[in-house]
Amino acid sequence: MTQINPDNERIRMAWIAELEDEYAPSTIDQKLKSLDSYEQVTGFVSFTDVTRDHAKTFVADVMAWKISSATRASYVHHVKGFFEWMVMSERIKGKQARLPIKSLRLTRKGQRAATSQRQVKRASVLQIIDTLQTMPKSNAIERRNRALIAATLLSGARDGAIISMNVGHVDLIGKEFNQHPDEVNTKASKLIHTWFYPVGDEIIEEVTDYITYLKTELEFTDTDPLFPATNQSQDENDRFIADGLSKRHWASAQPMREIFKAAFKAANLPYYNPHSFRHTLMALAYELELAPEALKAWSQNMGHEKLDTSVNCYGKVSLDRQKKLILELHERPHAESDDDRVLTVGEMKRLLDERLR
Repeated sequence: MTQINPDNERIRMAWIAELEDEYAPSTIDQKLKSLDSYEQVTGFVSFTDVTRDHAKTFVADVMAWKISSATRASYVHHVKGFFEWMVMSERIKGKQARLPIKSLRLTRKGQRAATSQRQVKRASVLQIIDTLQTMPKSNAIERRNRALIAATLLSGARDGAIISMNVGHVDLIGKEFNQHPDEVNTKASKLIHTWFYPVGDEIIEEVTDYITYLKTELEFTDTDPLFPATNQSQDENDRFIADGLSKRHWASAQPMREIFKAAFKAANLPYYNPHSFRHTLMALAYELELAPEALKAWSQNMGHEKLDTSVNCYGKVSLDRQKKLILELHERPHAESDDDRVLTVGEMKRLLDERLR
């Protein structure tokens, strides 16, 4: 039987109320799952009675779970964040929480494993275009599915933003996706100005044709969902069947992920989830050999305030590419004279001193 600590439930509800102002529902669910695990491991002890031993017991239990190092770190990080919020909201004294919060961390080895980058599976732009061409386009649902994949590549937007967009959020003339947090579910409720990425005319045409179809054939307006949920009706045997498009947003991104999964499977490719398209776009940025200013604009287009976020989170170089770039350096000619050699800082200072005498 599931145990419940009434005091903990009241505190949890207050935490959720504050999280809802800043985080997406999926992120909140992850935080709550971590907190639930903490409660179970510590025997549903009151949050206000936290001790260093409770924190250490939780971390030790997490370290024994058969999950990835990154997921372990996430569980611990979420619980640590909860108790930091407890202190900030004055539900617990900072002096009492200092040692427990300090103990909510992985070992150095665990931290290194959690932060080590793994190879990210990503499709190339060409593979995505080829996948689109294998998808049928005979009815409203199939048109939506094709345009959904095209728009995700064209915008680089997160799935939560994509499924909450309306038709009017796409400016075909200005080539822009308007991600205003008042209407689109952006990460951390940020205003993101996104112009179409240079991923090919066929991608732009796919999105353009779909929006034109929505407006002219289905009489959608700018305030209707860009990618609406499938309409359900009953056949003569009272069985539910897909029957065109509704004018409702999807409740979650799960249907979007299912569409991606089916499309890549039909193209005999592994599953690339919607978020992986952001990795695809950073790989494209490298291929284009952008100048610093253009790379910064590319990063801002993804909704990042710092270029580091784009490069470190989505710009990991594949091992094949790493190998190619490093080995190509062996083919570069070495400096053959002192005139071509790069001076050290000490040598530059010495030359400058000589000229100033």
